[in-house]
Amino acid sequence: MKRFLSMGALALGVATAANAMTLGVHGAGQVLIYPYYNVNGGNGTLISIVNTNQAGKALKVRFREALNGRVVADFNLYLSPWDVWVGQVFDTSADGSGAAAIATNDNSCTVPAFTPLGGQGPKSLLFGNAAYSGGNSDGGPGTLARTHEGYFEVIEMGVVTNTTKNSLTAITHVVGLPAHCSQVNDAWAAQGYWTQAPTTDLDPPTGGLYGSEAVLNVAQGTMYTANAEAVDGFSTVAQHSAPGSATPDLNTASKTAGIVSAFFPVRGDMIRADYAKSEDAVSALFMADSLFNEYVVDPAVAATSDWVVTLPTKRFYTDPKLLGASAQALPPFDLPFDAVEGGTSCSPIDPEIFNREEDALSRACGFTVCPQTRPSFALCYGANVLTLGSDVSLFGTHLTHISADHTSVIDVPSSFVSGQLHIDLRAGVDGDSTLDHVLASTNGPLLHGLPAFGFLAVQYVNGNVTPGVLANYSGSFPHRSHVTCTIGTNPADACQ
Repeated sequence: MKRFLSMGALALGVATAANAMTLGVHGAGQVLIYPYYNVNGGNGTLISIVNTNQAGKALKVRFREALNGRVVADFNLYLSPWDVWVGQVFDTSADGSGAAAIATNDNSCTVPAFTPLGGQGPKSLLFGNAAYSGGNSDGGPGTLARTHEGYFEVIEMGVVTNTTKNSLTAITHVVGLPAHCSQVNDAWAAQGYWTQAPTTDLDPPTGGLYGSEAVLNVAQGTMYTANAEAVDGFSTVAQHSAPGSATPDLNTASKTAGIVSAFFPVRGDMIRADYAKSEDAVSALFMADSLFNEYVVDPAVAATSDWVVTLPTKRFYTDPKLLGASAQALPPFDLPFDAVEGGTSCSPIDPEIFNREEDALSRACGFTVCPQTRPSFALCYGANVLTLGSDVSLFGTHLTHISADHTSVIDVPSSFVSGQLHIDLRAGVDGDSTLDHVLASTNGPLLHGLPAFGFLAVQYVNGNVTPGVLANYSGSFPHRSHVTCTIGTNPADACQ
């Protein structure tokens, strides 16, 4: 989901705006949000993080499980100028009950340092369930299998320099190897210089990061790729912290007089929306009233389609740990996360299918079973997988949701085996206005829908080949979105 910015229009608002945040104009920025990782059913996820600067970078990397966005892995990554870091998320168990982990053969410095699991294999970091089990239980499953899919983010903490401790020299590669990764690890030890003063050798972040990922299944011969969404203008100060620290996070953007602004295009105009909470400004960049993409479930080519829909800021509005004593969900979301239906926080959506001949299939009893006798469609997690035509996912996901009240399985009759899917994110089932999803700013604009992005994954199988020959074909395509912005409650008062 890309939104291209008019730099001329943007300049008109900067003089009166607070700290200005945008989606990266050309796909690069200070913050990267990756839509999905998965290690189920033989899948692994390859990731890359790229520095386009002649400057060293201190980065916070966090993996979040899909249900509630709780942290399952956290480390600091230090990139030298022009550096690229790569890793692979994989399942450590043979039966799917163990933890996920991330492995790398890359030499860039990490804190903690990656080490072979059990003393064998590639350098790795094991994912954990401490953030959602035991005393930290959120009502969802406390198992290690919950680490198997989710989403992840990278936040630039600052530019590494040589001002006093020669930290840039320590992380810079010489003949393929950083000079002194041990120095940056020691800097976070009990008496280390970063433990004592985290901004030592750190200047404010400058952006220029981009990244990509690929969910890869070697046995099936499939690969589903996606780019990280980039957020620029996030921070004007260094936010350097130890691994495991709660900051920086998407709620720690720089503010001016207590306000942070988000800029986003609507019908050719650049709109500025001001917020007292940083997470609201990030949400504004991803707000969509509708998502659009294609699908194919044609049995003639054994096609399967999954939609990944990620709500990257949902946890700030639904996780009771972040909501405080009231534990009430905040707009634009509907319910706090709890143990209902195995650990969910469901927001209704309204899907509509068009086949390739423009025939429409909507909630108005057009689906296989009438709405009155079936559960409502909903996004119940931080990262969601919608399956079309079947509850069997090509990702082998555990996120396919079917209950008495909610489902993420979208029925597709035989006359609709290919076409496009439109998901309305604005309101509850059947247009119930009391459930309207709205994010309000302090300066007037109201954004309708939910903060969402993701991609379509589609697989074809060619059965007309020599028996035993692998004939799977796969592809992935980012969702397209539509934005509705109004001033006040009158829908005719569009933001201009």
